[in-house]
Amino acid sequence: MKNESNKKIKLMVVTPYFYPDSGGVANYTYNLYKRIAKKGYKVIVVTSWDGKNIKKEKIGGMKIYRLPRQFKISNTPISFKWKKQIKELIDCEKPDLINGHMPVPFICDVAISVSGNIPFVTGYHHGGSMKKGKLLPDIMIRTYESIFLKKLLKKSKLIITPSEFVTKDFMKNYSNKTITVNPGVDIQKFKPDYSLKPVNRILFVGNLIKSEDYKGLGYLLESIKIIRKNIPDIKLIVVGEGDYREHYENLSKELGIEENIEFRGKLNREEIVKEYQNTNVLVLPSLMESFGMVLIEAMACKKPVIGTKVGGIPYVIDNNKNGLLVPPKDSKELARVITHILKNKKLAKKMGESGYNKVKEKFNWEIQAEKTINLYKEVLR
Repeated sequence: MKNESNKKIKLMVVTPYFYPDSGGVANYTYNLYKRIAKKGYKVIVVTSWDGKNIKKEKIGGMKIYRLPRQFKISNTPISFKWKKQIKELIDCEKPDLINGHMPVPFICDVAISVSGNIPFVTGYHHGGSMKKGKLLPDIMIRTYESIFLKKLLKKSKLIITPSEFVTKDFMKNYSNKTITVNPGVDIQKFKPDYSLKPVNRILFVGNLIKSEDYKGLGYLLESIKIIRKNIPDIKLIVVGEGDYREHYENLSKELGIEENIEFRGKLNREEIVKEYQNTNVLVLPSLMESFGMVLIEAMACKKPVIGTKVGGIPYVIDNNKNGLLVPPKDSKELARVITHILKNKKLAKKMGESGYNKVKEKFNWEIQAEKTINLYKEVLR
């Protein structure tokens, strides 16, 4: 191997967003690399922020460089200064390995272009094309995915995905160098609170931004209108913030269910845990999903979960065991299964216990950190 001791190995992590930003990739990278740092690796994180100057800080044993972004296209931060800045950071820090995290483009494309002979690993956290179904954005996305993304994946020494679905489906052309490392949950923080006795409470957790309307909140709101006919006091708690919040608030009013919906906005980690603990069921009605972090967070709190039969969700939810699966875009079926769980407390408790056991066995951050370290060792061998 290139290095004899873990303590000498220096990793550079390149990610468009990082803690305290919200979102799956920001959460994944923060939780994974703070554990890798504790195991003796030197971790340098390069990410973006909305400040005017480069910000340097230390978090969880990691050195963080936040590079100013000049503007954003959809959810993609961009700066034409990054090529020079990242090259200078690489020359200064001299990492043994660089791990870029996608699918949000640009910053990782810049990093691999200036990485030279340093081994580059790509973490790809999405289960398909990023196309939005809109003409102009899709032309740009199609061009990027057919040229630049292919170039990046071809040059990568290894591709790591968060779910078996992404490995088997979107990365099937790179199966010889693609490995799955699932996300994990900190079960010391995400845990049950038996003192809370929620009644007819449903939880949705996700960014309320237009580019993530595939999370399916609109269909969940439609299902609430159906459910309230049988359960008038039904309450949906929506955790998340973004430029599409007003759209969902207006939709709630149009459906006549505003009194049944509570928009909580962006919450800190402790507040989110409390919402998991104080719900009867977590619902993720996505139209596409590579994994679904919120599912395993709810499962760690011994809550049953409902998700759609898309992407990586069926790899997390064992139907009728730790939760229930429904077709996407089917508000009526979603309403039926939510009602079924709310009216069957014994079933809900059994599913919650099953989900908790699965999290302990499979979705543990310490296990995932060890897997990742072993993969790095193979790349550096």
